Amino acid sequence: MLRLENVSVFYGAFQVLWDVSLDVPEGTTACVLGPNGAGKSTVLKAMAGLVPVRGRVLYRGQDISRLPAARRVGLGMSLILERRRLFTGMTARENLLLGGYLLPRVRRDERLREVVSLVPGVDALLGKRAGDLSGGQQQLIAIARGLMAEPSLLLLDEPFLGLSPKAVNEVEAIIMSLGRAGMTIVFNEQNVRKSLAMSDRAVLLEGGRLIAAGPSAEIGAGDIVQRVYFGTHVAQGGAA
Repeated sequence: MLRLENVSVFYGAFQVLWDVSLDVPEGTTACVLGPNGAGKSTVLKAMAGLVPVRGRVLYRGQDISRLPAARRVGLGMSLILERRRLFTGMTARENLLLGGYLLPRVRRDERLREVVSLVPGVDALLGKRAGDLSGGQQQLIAIARGLMAEPSLLLLDEPFLGLSPKAVNEVEAIIMSLGRAGMTIVFNEQNVRKSLAMSDRAVLLEGGRLIAAGPSAEIGAGDIVQRVYFGTHVAQGGAA
């Protein structure tokens, strides 16, 4: 479904990704692993169109490398940003409706009802101001808002960041349920063991370079993850 071909990303003069190539087959859940500064969030931003890239980003065979982020949403891609980024002065319902801004009005109301059934706990939060919700509740709303666009590919940047253990379990259950339903998912997360357990495929980055990619069970069974995280494997360059 999604392919990066020799993708490099620069923030000004500073290079953060070096020639990253990877495939995300349709219907799989893929995790992006790597220590802090490895380039995990930048890979998701490159997929979503939030940063300019050198190289190619292909979605369902179409080259979308120069396509703006809003156009990618229309193709079926949705990114849930780190730290939720809700409109805190608006209600949860208003946040969700904004997520479906590309849909016709009648379809938007229908999709709201569908999303409420997909994300347990959201229904009770719709009338509340987003800024008054807990971190876990906000993450539920952020996921629901991302689903309003009817994505085929869901990207999640640090979905467990700052959440309580209970909220982490709730969010994990939602992600896995969406994956079982056939949605293609790419997420990055610091908890390596949980990420490997939740995913079909894993991508390992270090210093902005791709170190390994393949089935999660195989990546987890080897020692490459330990070597990268504990500093016994050295890649050239650096990333953010």
